[in-house]
Amino acid sequence: MSTPVSPGPTGFDLAHARVGQPVVSGGLSRLSDELSYLLGYGVNHIGGATIPQRGGSRVTLEGLAYSIPVAYSRSAGAEVLRIGVDLWPSDELSDTQTITVTLPAGATWLEAGGLDGSVAHRNPGAGRTATRESVRWAGVSCVSVGALTSWLSVSTTPTSKGAGVRRVAVTEVPVASLPVSAGGVGWDAAALRPGRYVVDGGALSPRGMERVWHLLDLARIYQRRHFQLCGVESASTAAAATTPHWHRIVAAPGKVDWLAGSSDPSWYIQARDLYGAATTPYKLRVRYKTSDATACDLGVYLEDGAIVSQVWTPTGAAPRQTVTLPGTSGAWAWASADVTAPCGSLTRVGIDSTGPGPPELVSLACVALIENEP
Repeated sequence: MSTPVSPGPTGFDLAHARVGQPVVSGGLSRLSDELSYLLGYGVNHIGGATIPQRGGSRVTLEGLAYSIPVAYSRSAGAEVLRIGVDLWPSDELSDTQTITVTLPAGATWLEAGGLDGSVAHRNPGAGRTATRESVRWAGVSCVSVGALTSWLSVSTTPTSKGAGVRRVAVTEVPVASLPVSAGGVGWDAAALRPGRYVVDGGALSPRGMERVWHLLDLARIYQRRHFQLCGVESASTAAAATTPHWHRIVAAPGKVDWLAGSSDPSWYIQARDLYGAATTPYKLRVRYKTSDATACDLGVYLEDGAIVSQVWTPTGAAPRQTVTLPGTSGAWAWASADVTAPCGSLTRVGIDSTGPGPPELVSLACVALIENEP
């Protein structure tokens, strides 16, 4: 048995709402359709990155083995991940690179198509061919739903002039139906059609109102929106002037060097008001390394406000919320912390970091904010 998934929210005319009348199954069928859309079609874009070439005296991506880490929390109804990768074009047409996608724990390839390290991909010809994305599919039905420790990475191992990965895009795929089982997120939709009894059932039973309320909570909690910045992770130990990684040196909170000159960018999100609270909880996840054993930190400023006449206007000061980055002596690791964002309005995201002090540095490969409703 499975529940068909609606490809869009249904229309609803308030004039036909029955207020103060006994509940009937026919009036609940719309709720069933909306729930199937939320769980089966409203899955998430997980993350993506375009990896710029490194200029000047920095370690170049050409010939460099590196990875792009992507944090991931599986949605309740997701069963398949779409993973897209394309390469930098080059005039070195005989050079190649293998591409190895390390999947989240529990995931398996449905179609790897050379993204499992088994194929040497030639550099696309610069100016000779259009950019072409390699798209492959992974099954995630055995990945823990809503886990905040899952992640995947896209790694390139090139020959001396292999041009490397230019872009990565990861998204969950809508499904046509939802499985009806204790561990699935489907239900007996026919039980809510006109003429049927309205029953309590249970959260793990195939039918009944308790099952519907349980799945509505799953739709709120486990369809977690992702915001993340994904960059380069490599074994390079180059100093700050030439490193290919985002980094910070100074042992005080301040600007991260995003390898974009003197700019200190901000980003924007809109936190959802799911339970009528003033703030929305997020999990802050960071992929990083420190060049010595000195502990560092990363701070985020989640500032409420609005853009008025193309100018950001805050409604109040945002505190610095931090995640501690224990010293790793050159090894890449994940760190995480709980933070909150004001909900129901536009939020500006600012990021800074505390480094270990010169000449050492903390390097960053991923900064992610993932919804974390309890």
